[in-house]
This record gives sequence, structure tokens and C-alpha cells, in this order.
Amino acid sequence: MPARLRLFGDLVRMGSSPSRAVAPALLALAAAAVIGAAPVGAATTDRQDLYFAAGYEHQIDNRTCTAASTAMMMNFIARRDLNLSQAAILRYEQPRDALNDAVQRGSDPLGWSRAATYFSRYTGRPTMYSWEAYDSESAALRRAASLLAWTRKPVGLLVQHGRHAVVLTGYTASRSRLHGQFTLLSVAISDPYGSHHYWVAASSSPLDRYYQTDATTTYDRLWYGKFIIVAPQG
Repeated sequence: MPARLRLFGDLVRMGSSPSRAVAPALLALAAAAVIGAAPVGAATTDRQDLYFAAGYEHQIDNRTCTAASTAMMMNFIARRDLNLSQAAILRYEQPRDALNDAVQRGSDPLGWSRAATYFSRYTGRPTMYSWEAYDSESAALRRAASLLAWTRKPVGLLVQHGRHAVVLTGYTASRSRLHGQFTLLSVAISDPYGSHHYWVAASSSPLDRYYQTDATTTYDRLWYGKFIIVAPQG
């Protein structure tokens, strides 16, 4: 079952007690202000971002976008630079992905998810990561934002039609307190071969359809034409 975005109500704090003479009037005004400011079902804005500068990783060569993204994801979970080796991550990925070991250079969603799961043991918060494929960009991004909110862990995105990997570190969304519905407004991205950290409208995210056909037949069928994320499951 997909995780739902966790919603938190606003905390209203009252100030110091007024004098006895004016207390009833002030309390009445405060109550009216609270009721007027936050009616039931009012929309609010939710923003989360896990990025910090020391957690960013630039890929060491053109094979290591998933390895660099894995290293970044682990840093953002641990909240410190773990100094993970991209080469070691790639070596772990390749025998466990769906690509032809004789000719492959990088890795794929399967290898990436397995590496993220394995290397999460170094974060103090071991996590199972899995690849997930969606028919629409909107569904994939909503799921990614929901999982980030629920787990406080980053999500991987396959971009450039499967030729590159980036990390979703945050989002902003408008939501309803009453029903938990939300509209994703923007997402924060860290690109191991580009910008360390940038915000973009959700409708302009780099996530796009996966068009690589260099995996096994089974995985090619599962991934081709889909929007793929590498997501924490808890």
C-alpha cells in the first residue's frame, strides 16, 4: 500500500496570562482569530528538504551516476558525510543488476536499489530501497514526495530516459488538513553531474520515461516507457 503524506496540524501557543479585568475580552478575541485563521479543511503549505552541502557527491566518472547518487542518499540519511567509495558502490551494483556484465558500464534501477539497501547499514538507519515504475510522472513524484515525508529519506529518480540518475531531496506541496490530499508544487534535486541543489516546479522535474533496452528481457518489459524511482520502503 502506498505511503500517505503525513500531515501535522499547526500548534497554537498562547502568551502570558492577561490581567483579570481584560482577560475575557482578550481570550474572546484570540479565539475568534484562531477560528478565522484556520478553518476546518484550510489549505496549508508543506515543505521538506534533506539537503546539506557536505552531503553532496560529484560522480567520479561517466559510469558512476547511480553510485554517486547512492553515496549522496546515504549521507542525507546519516546527516553527515560518510566518505563512501563510489567505485565500491559500483562494484556492488553491477553483479546484482539486470545488465549484461560483459558489456555494461554503469548500473540500472535494480542495481541502484540493491546498493542503496546494502549501504544504508552505514547510516545508522538501515533501509530497504526498491525500484518502482509508474505510468505517469505525476504519480511517480507524488509517491516520491509521500515517501520522503513519511521516512525522512531521499528518493532516487531515473532521468534522461534512463541514462542518468539524480536524487530528490525535498518538495513543497499544498495540502488539505481535512482529507490529506495535496498538490505537489516543486521538488528539490541534487544532480551528481550537475547542480548540487536546485528547486524546480514539479511540472518541470527532470524525471522522464525510461527508454533503455540493455537489461534482461524481463526487466526491459517492466521498465520501458515508465517513470522510475528508487524509493525507501520504511
